[in-house]
Amino acid sequence: MVFESGTGSGKTICVLTATLEYALEYDKKIIYLTRTNSQQQQVITELRAIRECVEDSLKPRLLGVGLQGRANMCLKARKDKELSQGTAEELSRFCSSEKKKVHTSRRGGCIYYRSVVEKPELVEETMEWVRENLPYAEEFISHCESKHLCPYEVNKEIVRDSILVVTPYIYVFNPVIRNMLLDWLGVGEEDVILVVDEAHNLPDYIRDLLSSQLSYWMLKNCIEESKIFGDPLLSNTEVSVSKLCKTLSTIIMDLRDTYIYNMLEGSIRGVADNDYSDAVLPSHEFEAEVLSRLGVTSTQLNQIIDDLQVYGEKIQEYKQQQGKLPRSYIHSLGVFLEFWMNLDSNQYAKLIVDASQGRNPRIESFCLDPSLGASIVLKFHSSIHMSGTLRPLEEYRDSLGLPEDTILATFPSPFPRNNCRILYVGDVTTKYEDLMRNKEIVDRIRGYITLVCNSFPKNTMVFFPSFNVLSMFKSNGLLDEINRVVYVEEQDMSQSTLMELVSDFRSHGSRDGAALFSVIGGRISEGMDFPASQLEIALIVGIPYPKPTARQRCLQHYYDMKFRKGWEYTVEAPTARKLLQSIGRLIRDEGDRGVAVILDWRAKRFKKYLGVIDKTVNLVDDIKRFIEQK
Repeated sequence: MVFESGTGSGKTICVLTATLEYALEYDKKIIYLTRTNSQQQQVITELRAIRECVEDSLKPRLLGVGLQGRANMCLKARKDKELSQGTAEELSRFCSSEKKKVHTSRRGGCIYYRSVVEKPELVEETMEWVRENLPYAEEFISHCESKHLCPYEVNKEIVRDSILVVTPYIYVFNPVIRNMLLDWLGVGEEDVILVVDEAHNLPDYIRDLLSSQLSYWMLKNCIEESKIFGDPLLSNTEVSVSKLCKTLSTIIMDLRDTYIYNMLEGSIRGVADNDYSDAVLPSHEFEAEVLSRLGVTSTQLNQIIDDLQVYGEKIQEYKQQQGKLPRSYIHSLGVFLEFWMNLDSNQYAKLIVDASQGRNPRIESFCLDPSLGASIVLKFHSSIHMSGTLRPLEEYRDSLGLPEDTILATFPSPFPRNNCRILYVGDVTTKYEDLMRNKEIVDRIRGYITLVCNSFPKNTMVFFPSFNVLSMFKSNGLLDEINRVVYVEEQDMSQSTLMELVSDFRSHGSRDGAALFSVIGGRISEGMDFPASQLEIALIVGIPYPKPTARQRCLQHYYDMKFRKGWEYTVEAPTARKLLQSIGRLIRDEGDRGVAVILDWRAKRFKKYLGVIDKTVNLVDDIKRFIEQK
């Protein structure tokens, strides 16, 4: 089943009650996928409430646990920066090595795992505490840390007795991690009900998971690694590791100059530079350059790739023996090259990407078809996919390759329609061509933002289409014109810093009101709650269309060829979802009221998604009238 129901309408509680009842009756397990830790907490909160309502004999069976990635659950990784940045595979190898030391020596290895092995009574006490309290993942990790127990290992024991496991997406869509989780549960996919929350994120998540890249910086790391561990010749050729990496670096730079910089110089249509941050590569261009410049045959190149992986594995083993993160950039290079040479060009786009303002160009194999990674969904007993913003549901079903008879349902908001007013102004836009023709548009947008923020002592959030646009308005002196406290989300802000900023902003809602500058599609616009006076006005600067990059054009073309709906599926629908997500911050329950203003005349094109949307010619009066309305 695929369904859409508005934020705050009770999706989590409804799905849990239905699936739990079925799972209890037919001896099934539930894997509930969430994108963020806050969403994970909501599931456990609802499970606690459900357990309070059932008869005592049923309570022990309603056991649920929250899982996080190994980097979050490993107490050593939390205290070690290098470990915290390890991949799932690297941390798994590191963990296996530490556990082996515990079993083969009296003092070596991970102290937290040693406690699990040597203090079974403490493990049982912790498991009993979990059964009684149904802790959030963070609460569980903190409890284990206080007992000097490994949260990851203890959780494995608890999962086996659980009917519900709440996890990030990677626990299902990474094959290695999925098989590990199913082993812990002691079941196969056919005995699991899969729930996907915030499902509108899943297609892009799977695309990213299946895509791969080779950057200039990664090649520099390979060269540094060869200086430390040796620079052997590969496959009986005159090509050493460092020579290979320097050649690949030069090729990437040359491809960047040919397909991106030369394109910019030849552009006469006035398109923004950052629109040309990537370009499509001819199918075999990179491989041909590698063979030509190294002077090797295809067979020799394949042998070189094998040698890279073997040598990289030796480096990993050495680091593992030293108690370090078993990372090898040389091994990763070999894996990438093997993948690149064998990928299906019909389902992947080969791109050259100019990143970090030209300092770190890369080649990228971009997955166009998320159904390649979503096919596992069909093996589960059943699956439920839900979100507050999922229309058109057919696009989601088709993108993931779900069956034609999948149930598609849209449930209207249970809250009064007149609790949310959506307005748009007709004399501004962020459309690039219009901005180039009329420089006054930017000043008008700035004027609208300043006018609204200064006219109402209400918590106001301003969503920009990107951090670049937000930075542009900041540099133009916008912040100085606003006569109230202003908070600004920064692109590289840590999660803890961001949550502190959001908490400070919320506190102004019952007092003098503040302004928070954020971005559409970011961490704040999706998944964070701002009930009642914590947010009453939302300004959306422009229509968040995808950038017209080569990646986007490839995706649109692929969906045109496959479904004849390239524009609708890859441009219109994602844009509407971002608008709805941002507007959705205003209304979280039946008592919330709020007004959203879209600063772009193109907003009326999305009426079929947004519902009632009115053009305003006197913005302050219309907002004031709504606020004063009983």
